[in-house]
Order: sequence, then structure tokens, then C-alpha cells
Amino acid sequence: MFGRVFISQLKCSFRSKTYMFWCFAFPLMLGTLFYFAFHSIYDSQKSETIPVVINVTDNAVHEYQVLQAISNLDSDRMSKDLENYYTEKATAEAMGKEFDKEKPVTDAELDSVEFIKSYEDMAGYDMTDFPYDYLKIDRSSIDNITREDLPFIKMVNELEYDDGTKMMQDLQLNSTGRLSEAELKKAEEMLSDGDIAGIITVDSMQDVSLLVNGSGVKHSILSTIISEYKVQVGMAIDNINENHENLENSEKIMDKATEDIQFVDAKNMAGDNKDPFVAYFYNLIAMVAIMGSVSVMRTIVESQANQSTNNTGIRIDVSPVRKTFLELINLAAITFVQLIIITVMLFYLIFVLKIRFGGNLGYIFLTGYLASFVGNMLGFMIGHFGTIAVDKKEAILMVIMLGGGFMSGLMYGDMKMIVEQNFPWFNRINPSAVITDAFYALNVFGVGPRYMRSVRYMILTSIVMLIIGCVLSRRRSYKSL
Repeated sequence: MFGRVFISQLKCSFRSKTYMFWCFAFPLMLGTLFYFAFHSIYDSQKSETIPVVINVTDNAVHEYQVLQAISNLDSDRMSKDLENYYTEKATAEAMGKEFDKEKPVTDAELDSVEFIKSYEDMAGYDMTDFPYDYLKIDRSSIDNITREDLPFIKMVNELEYDDGTKMMQDLQLNSTGRLSEAELKKAEEMLSDGDIAGIITVDSMQDVSLLVNGSGVKHSILSTIISEYKVQVGMAIDNINENHENLENSEKIMDKATEDIQFVDAKNMAGDNKDPFVAYFYNLIAMVAIMGSVSVMRTIVESQANQSTNNTGIRIDVSPVRKTFLELINLAAITFVQLIIITVMLFYLIFVLKIRFGGNLGYIFLTGYLASFVGNMLGFMIGHFGTIAVDKKEAILMVIMLGGGFMSGLMYGDMKMIVEQNFPWFNRINPSAVITDAFYALNVFGVGPRYMRSVRYMILTSIVMLIIGCVLSRRRSYKSL
């Protein structure tokens, strides 16, 4: 029974000209066009140093001063001194002696430190009442912090291409790095004239913005670096906020976050392809995976008595075999076909077109297979959506496929970063964005937390959509056939 239905569905899938064109032939042609459009563009410019102007505001410097001060505050010594002070005071009062010893920490200093419960509190902290006497380092090292000490500036100065060429050059318009209105206007003129590739404004640890004039490889590289920096710093801030004790280690946590931006140095399991245009091929695989949902949806619709076009659904409903069981067999067959398509696609891109996806080859294929599961389970769930017409179900899938593809960068490479900066939550629920992010994380970071987050999403959403589809299938009944 299983084998007969499974093979029958395989034949239907392979014989469907529409399905094989859109899910197999069209992606191959599109991938070939991508290859000829983007081939060697990055290689021709990847070793060129990118000139930029970086504007560091006073707020950014102050925030890092607070970060250093809190990180180097000897709270244990301060607590011990306060404990000794109150013990001595209580003893003196009990013995009726006069106690005129000065309190080691003033109430204002103590209140100001106790006020800090999160990174946001620390960032907006006024250091007027800070207990400088309990610093583990000299106060001058705090007061003398400059723009060169900021993690973002350190990262910019250390970034290099594979051949050792410096990636970015900051054309400082003054010694402080804080641009006046006149200097900012001059920088904008340089940007318009093409003398610099972008103006980067650093207003805080996480508030880093980029102004560019046009698009290209250099702009994509800058956008990628800043986007990754903000993601890593955001994760570090979340780590700090999770535990109040982490405030004392905030400096180390933040420095570790910026060091983790492996834009140049590949890890053991990571690839070394820094070409921003490879993201188009990530999106292509995501599109193929989501396209499979249409075929699954149509198969499910044909098994429904009130929507099938050739009475197949009626015959299935009156048969002694459970409809859910038959639907799962058909789903397994289409999933098998999709896995074959993904395998051929990846082999064609990697071994024929020589596209360097980056990362371990086994994990690349695993990611593609998980992406196929997401697409097929999406179609399985949508196919069971009540009495919605077939064309409306297709419209829903088209919006998810094309709209999600656009928002993840299929049509415009920087769109995913724009969404990440303005609506990060959308990238967490957009299947195409999660799939492309899994490939990207595998390339840049290897098998790490970011990659595993995407894998967990694909597995969990696939299971949830499968369960929803099965529940909706079992609950459907008809008054008459």
C-alpha cells in the first residue's frame, strides 16, 4: 500500500511539467544567470581598501567610559569597607563611644552604583557621583579614553582581507573624530564625489549607522560588517542584561563580541567566502525550498472531497484507508523529490559553477534539506486551511515565497540588513530569511550558536506545521458527498 501510493506520487511529480520547470529548471537557469552577472565582480575589488569617514559622537565615548568604569569597579572591596564601617560604628555606639570615622562611600555614590541594573542603565549613567576610589585601575585611564579605544574603531583598524590588505581606511577629518557640521558637510561632499565609500556614525556601542551613495561591492562589504557588528554587540548586551553580575564583566563580554566578527578569518568548520554576492545563491536555495510548498498544497487539495477537481478527494474519503495516512505518504514522496532537486541544485552550484558557499559541505547539504522540509510542511499546513479556494491558497504561498524572498535579499542584496536594522523580529519568522541566515552563519561563523538557532527554527516550525496539518485533516468531515 505504502509503496504503491509513494511510487504513484513520485511519477506524478516527475511528470508534472509545471512543477519540474518552476522547482528545477527555472532555479538552474536563474542560478546560471546569477553566476554570469556576479562572477568575478567581488574578486576584482576585494583587495581594495575601502575609504570611509567615521564620525564618533561624545555619547559613544562617554558610554565606553562608563563601561570601563563599571567593569573595573572593585565592588568586593567597597562592600567589605562598608561592612567594616558599619561594624565599627555599631560597636562604638554600643560602648557609648564617639564615632567620627568618615564613611568610605557616600550615600550619593552608593545610590548611583545601585541604580545600575542593566546595560541600558549603564549606558545612560552620569559619572558625577561615581566612587572613583574603588577603581581597580587608575582614573586617568578612564578619563583619557578616546575614539581609538572604542570596540568598533578597534575592529575597523584590525579588519584585513585574506591577502593582508587593510579592509577599511578611516579618513579622519580631525584628531578627535567628532565631526562638526562643517566637517560633516565636507564628508557628504566627498561621498557625492566618490572619494569615500560611506560615512559611518557611531553614536553608541550598538547605534552604528551607515550612509552610502549608490550600491556596489564596497557598499555591500561595509553594510555586512556593520550589520554583523550590531548583531554581535546586541547578543553581548543581552548576555549582560541576563545577569546583573555580568555588569562587572561587561568590558570583556563586549570585547569578545567584537572579536567574534570573523569576517576575514575562517574557523575550522567555516568557509572563507566573503563575497557578498553569494547571498543571492543562498536566497536561490531558499526560494527552491519554499517553491515545493505549492506542489504539496495542490496534492493536499486534490485529496479533499470538496475541492478536488477530478473527484479524487471523494474516492479517498469513502475509501477504508485513513486520509491522513495517504496524505502523509504523498507528502513523503514530494519531499523525496524536493530533496533530489535540492541535491542537484547544490551539486550544480558548487561543483559546476564553482560557487563557494563556505562552510562544511555536509552541513551545507543538511541545511538545504532542512529548508526543503520547511517549504513542504508549509504547503501541507496551508493546504488544509478550511474551504479557502485553491487560488487563494496559492496566493498565500506566493506572498510568503516572493515577499519573503524579497525581504531576505533575493531581489536586492542589502534588503535583509535593512530589515534587520528596522524590524529584526521579521527576520526571525521569515522562512527565507532564516534559511539564508543559516547558510550565511555557516560560511562566516561555522557551526555555532547563530547557525544552530536557524536549525532549531527550521526543525521546530516543520514539526509544528506538520502537526497543524494533521489536526486539520482529521477534523474535516462532510455532510454529504
